[in-house]
Amino acid sequence: MVFPVLGLLLLAVIGAANPHLLVSRSGSVIYTYAASFTKGDIGTGYGSPSPGAVPFSQLEPGDIVLGGWPNTAYGQFSHAGLYLGDHKVLEGYVDYGLSIQDLSTYEHYSRVCLLRINAPAEVKANAVAYALAEEKKMFYPLAFKNGSRLWNCTKIIWRAYADQEIDLDEIGDLWIAPESLAQSRWVSVIYEKGI
Repeated sequence: MVFPVLGLLLLAVIGAANPHLLVSRSGSVIYTYAASFTKGDIGTGYGSPSPGAVPFSQLEPGDIVLGGWPNTAYGQFSHAGLYLGDHKVLEGYVDYGLSIQDLSTYEHYSRVCLLRINAPAEVKANAVAYALAEEKKMFYPLAFKNGSRLWNCTKIIWRAYADQEIDLDEIGDLWIAPESLAQSRWVSVIYEKGI
């Protein structure tokens, strides 16, 4: 009970300091968290994996993989990874920091979305190289976009592409939720499951 109350207080303070994101930006993280909280959706969600194989063979280095559960506070998705090739993704976890993981972890989500960045292969390769240079850096779930000391699973993807002059944050939010990546004009959906 203490953590949801503290989370709500933090959300209220951040929202009060940035009312433009709460009122006029229905896709903002603050708006999404507030709407989820009022429905009782707190945390990373829960559920069972959806049946059906995910066509990971369609992925190219630089693509984005989103995973999620119903009832998550973040929107439809609770996690994101940057596809590196060879069935590997760069992800962020509390216990591992930014780390390379096997793509198979996404088979266990009930919602999966594969996104292609609409950019030349060289730009995507440079984004992958940027992200890999940050491997093993510290993870923090609410890592704001500013700074490069704390990362989360979405900030590293956003920053890797921002370094290539592709801003995946269409609304100028404070931090990036996985769902924000799916809403960017720079991406195309190549596969969705459970959505």
